[in-house]
Amino acid sequence: MSQLEPSSSEPSLANKSPHSLQRSYRAVVIIAVCGMFSYGGYSMFHLYQNAKISQIKAQKLGAKALALSASLSEETAMNQDLNQALADKKKSLLVLNQRIDDMETVLGIEPPADNQTIEQRVDTAAINSAVRATLFQLIPNGAPTPNAQLTSGFGTRVHPITKQRKRHDGLDFAAKIGTPIYAPADAVIERARSSNYGYGNQLTLNHTMGFISSYSHMSKFNVKQGEFVKKGKLIGWTGNSGLSTGPHLHYEIRFLDKPLNPRPFVKWDIDNFEDLFKQEKNVQWASLLNTINSMVAMQVQLTGDENHDLDIATAQHTQVSKKQAED
Repeated sequence: MSQLEPSSSEPSLANKSPHSLQRSYRAVVIIAVCGMFSYGGYSMFHLYQNAKISQIKAQKLGAKALALSASLSEETAMNQDLNQALADKKKSLLVLNQRIDDMETVLGIEPPADNQTIEQRVDTAAINSAVRATLFQLIPNGAPTPNAQLTSGFGTRVHPITKQRKRHDGLDFAAKIGTPIYAPADAVIERARSSNYGYGNQLTLNHTMGFISSYSHMSKFNVKQGEFVKKGKLIGWTGNSGLSTGPHLHYEIRFLDKPLNPRPFVKWDIDNFEDLFKQEKNVQWASLLNTINSMVAMQVQLTGDENHDLDIATAQHTQVSKKQAED
């Protein structure tokens, strides 16, 4: 067989012209370059997208950071306000404790127990203060004729008219006719008697707890029998009626119809509160004080917390008086 020769229609690479080869190379290069540009463009677009997403995330994180910072600043300011308020409360508490200490000292209350709350201490002080105020309102105290001169005391004396030695059951205050006379405590007018003999024009005031006071030689009355009067009420004016050597007021205090020396009652005030109980032995002060204390304690409980303990400590003067009464 004869050897087949290549077909003339399929030229070999060797037979290709240089221009054809160059065009092929250029096409390959262009394709490669385009591929590279395409890949680079895609990569850049992908990086741009990632950067954009990262920027958005960064903005969100920044906004959250600002919100957290603002919240932290607000909480810091609130904490500062709370700390300042707490400091103010502590300062106020110290001042309150000091005031309660001062009040307890003035009222003669024994030092409080370690487990006693401020509310209990305030209640105790309030009760003792109210007890004193109640006693000053109900039991005669102070001079019925302010600034009048005391001319005759309580006890046995020689009567200035009869010249006989006789018991003087009250105090005499020299006062011009028409000097005002004031009620030394709350009372009801038990008697308003007009007379030209003996004690002359006389008023009798019935106070509470068995105390009675009387006012003699008056010029005229400003109240009527059966009338209720408050402490400090103008009840009449001094005079020179009855058996009298000159214008004056004869003032008596009685307890269960027994005459008491009015001088301790005239001098009795908040500064010498204990003195009356020591000087006047004819009154069972411990029993009286405990009664008043119970009344006031109940009032405090009714106006305060119903869960408070009703066994509130009484004032030291009550305990001292009770001890004196037992002795």
